[in-house]
Amino acid sequence: MDPTRRPRRLIVIPPARAGKNAPAPAATMRRLQAAAAEKRPTVPRMTPSTLKLVTSSPADGAVLLDIGRRSIDEMRASAPDGATLAEEQWYRLERPARPWHKLSEHLKAPRIAAGRDQAWTVTVVVDGTARQRLAHALVTILLDEEKGTGLEAMTDSRGRVSFRLGRGTKRLDAVEVAPLHSGWPVRLSNVELLRGGLEIAVPALSSRTPDARGLIYGKPAAASGKGVSVGVVDTGIGPHDHLKLSGGRNTTAKEATRLLRDADGHGSHVAGVIAATAGGWRRGEASAVSLHAYRVFEAGDPFASTFAIQAAIKQAAVDGCDLVNLSLGDSLADEAVRDAVEFAWARGCVCVAAAGNDGADEVDYPARYPKVIAVSAIGLDNAWPAGAYLEWTLGEPRGKPIGKHVPFVAQFSNRGRKLGLTAPGVAIVSTLFGNRWGVMSGTSMATPIATGVLARRLAASAVLAMPRDARRSAAIVRLATAHAQDLGFPARMQGKGLAR
Repeated sequence: MDPTRRPRRLIVIPPARAGKNAPAPAATMRRLQAAAAEKRPTVPRMTPSTLKLVTSSPADGAVLLDIGRRSIDEMRASAPDGATLAEEQWYRLERPARPWHKLSEHLKAPRIAAGRDQAWTVTVVVDGTARQRLAHALVTILLDEEKGTGLEAMTDSRGRVSFRLGRGTKRLDAVEVAPLHSGWPVRLSNVELLRGGLEIAVPALSSRTPDARGLIYGKPAAASGKGVSVGVVDTGIGPHDHLKLSGGRNTTAKEATRLLRDADGHGSHVAGVIAATAGGWRRGEASAVSLHAYRVFEAGDPFASTFAIQAAIKQAAVDGCDLVNLSLGDSLADEAVRDAVEFAWARGCVCVAAAGNDGADEVDYPARYPKVIAVSAIGLDNAWPAGAYLEWTLGEPRGKPIGKHVPFVAQFSNRGRKLGLTAPGVAIVSTLFGNRWGVMSGTSMATPIATGVLARRLAASAVLAMPRDARRSAAIVRLATAHAQDLGFPARMQGKGLAR
């Protein structure tokens, strides 16, 4: 649902207390009602019929309220002293938009006169002798790329997808295929519509070939990150044989708190970059960490409530996480999420967040907050196989060579003064639910690489044993930035440099 069409709801955060000392939601509601009666005696008493409790956060007693017809200003005037109030907002996953989205967020469907349409089918297979048909591949056909006119749909279990086109359509500007799993994305230009449709073969993923992460960092050691706890605030994690969960919580308003599995793929991919227990190039940067899943996206919803996000961050801190990965965000500041970042910071837990994928000159929130490590994305020249299409990610400037490869700032990556680090975020291979593997790009992928590298370093540092307070958090940030590698980019593109 479009965030602008969602009900207006209010987040109420009582004065900071955590864990067993946190007030129960009922206590927070009673304080709200008592404060309203004291401060605005002429206003009808706040009752459950006028203030509806939607959900709550056990970490600190915060509540999400449906305030009905009451205004935000009225609620602020009636709030208990010391409470934080914030209107609920909606953040998205940090996935980069494709080039045509600069014209419009969605492709414009072609106009077809009644009875003047034709069916055209695309079949996607994995290149190789078996020619395995590939389900869950997003196929985009561009009739007029300059105007952003086209259609897109996902292949079915037989690897097929059918489009309805105008009967006079003879040629397409391009066809792009972005597999969720098992293969690399491809692009065909100037495609003639042949009778019987089109079969497209995508290059297969190979466990023997390193991606950009492997080319930069090599094969991670098997026991890296032991003793460190990492929380992934995302779409959930797994199931996957190479992802072992130690805990977590679903903080959405509608789903069961124990529902941690991933129905999207994004959260599993992020988690695998950090903690996959596979061998070789596919092992996570810190595969021995204690991994926690905090699911904040409800099934089928591309947006996460800032209440769910702030509740997840606080729960991660209460659960003893040392690092929290946030591959999500938006350009809107949010007081509740900022409160959660500071809540975690005070407990020795540091948030690492994606800079954003709009190519903007400022990073998104929550990465923009002072107590968050913001991560941008770089790519490497020639870090994907022949036939794969990732040229749309190429950006400027170019940096100092890393081995035989030259890094570039991904064209989609946000930049800004708040950046702390950069990491590879183009053509990254990692885990997907259902024991699968897939390739993704974005600051969403760069962020868990930085998180994993930091977890590995933290595990070998005396900082890990420090008391869990703000001084510990500051020491973790110093640990992250002190070892960063200068790639020759301006600070507004790389922060202190490449996560090392």
